[in-house]
Amino acid sequence: MPKKKYSFLTKAEDHFFIKKAVIYARMWFTDIGKILCGIIFLGIMVSSPGLQISAYLMPIFIMTIFSSAFIFAFFSRPKVSLKRILSPSPCAGEYLVYQVILKNLGKRPIRDLKICEDVLPFGLYDAPDHKDYRGTVDWLEPEETLTLKLIIRCKYRGIYDLPNLLVGTSFPSGLLRWPLRTGQKDRLIVYPKFISQTDFVVPFKRVYQPGGIAISSNIGDSNEFLTTREYRRGDRLKDIHWASFARTGQLIVKEFVDEYFIRIGLLLDTALEKRQKNELFETRISIAAGIADAIAKKDYIIDLFAAGDILHHFQMGRALAHLENLLEILACIEPVSSVNLNKLEINLMPYIKKLSSMIILLSDWDSKRAELCRTIELLGTSIRVLIIRDRPLSMQPDREITIINTSDDEGLIR
Repeated sequence: MPKKKYSFLTKAEDHFFIKKAVIYARMWFTDIGKILCGIIFLGIMVSSPGLQISAYLMPIFIMTIFSSAFIFAFFSRPKVSLKRILSPSPCAGEYLVYQVILKNLGKRPIRDLKICEDVLPFGLYDAPDHKDYRGTVDWLEPEETLTLKLIIRCKYRGIYDLPNLLVGTSFPSGLLRWPLRTGQKDRLIVYPKFISQTDFVVPFKRVYQPGGIAISSNIGDSNEFLTTREYRRGDRLKDIHWASFARTGQLIVKEFVDEYFIRIGLLLDTALEKRQKNELFETRISIAAGIADAIAKKDYIIDLFAAGDILHHFQMGRALAHLENLLEILACIEPVSSVNLNKLEINLMPYIKKLSSMIILLSDWDSKRAELCRTIELLGTSIRVLIIRDRPLSMQPDREITIINTSDDEGLIR
């Protein structure tokens, strides 16, 4: 998610004060109330040049009505409870359609209710104009429960804290509501946008993994279970199959077989130069998500390495984790001004020999990045290099690489 940069020229949909004004104007005033406010404004503008007191009678009369409606709205505040039921996490650029459970906690029916989100954080936008948006209730009996449908437009990936919900009733005036904050705050994860890579080609080979999946995920220390046999002198006590011992009265041990499987490394360069647009980094994240999705469908193990100030390492595939967990990691990654490639190379050393191959997504091609790629290949791991960039490379590449221009509409890789 791009960092917030508020200024006078900030877009209206991202300007905090404008967003707040729009939300509260929508909650405080009904459609008729907005029309009357416009009449007051026009009446004052027309009557202000004149000296006739009678010219001010209409605006003053309407303002008196609003004063009464304001008092009615205060004493008619609804007693309700609201609870969000969030749908599965959306991707950046999509709409989040979710339900809100509404319950009348008062002893009287409630009329003309309106529910909406409070001011949402940067990157999220309320979508009342969506065709499926249902944020109003005409009548709600005491202790009655009703399900509403609200919609949020998710522009950027990231982890967001949703504020309380706003609720108010326009009864009995039909002009004003007194909005109340209620409900609970929730956390929403927006996944990065997918740039699908269904036909992505991965150079791979099966690599021996000492200890099998258990060791490769740093959990336990056993190989893949094969069968059981009678105990022999010298066998480890921790390999005894105690269930068989309890049943037969004889020591039975478990036999294991060494595993060979495909383990793909995905190295993401998080460097973003100061003058580069944030969309360039978001494209890199989206391509990484698409590649991870394509690899996950082949039942491979994926090691994600995000190279920034520190090296983030996450594994998924088979019984380790799911694609959703990897997408949560990608949703949180932020760009850095520069990457310490020497430190990165040292931190990668314990993993490289265990990988079948590595896919490297770079921001540029220079001598340090070229040296990192050569070091990985010298350790016996085949690599495929992708460079996502909107300007010429710093150095002419001396190997076959894939250059992705962010001006392309599709961004598909073969």
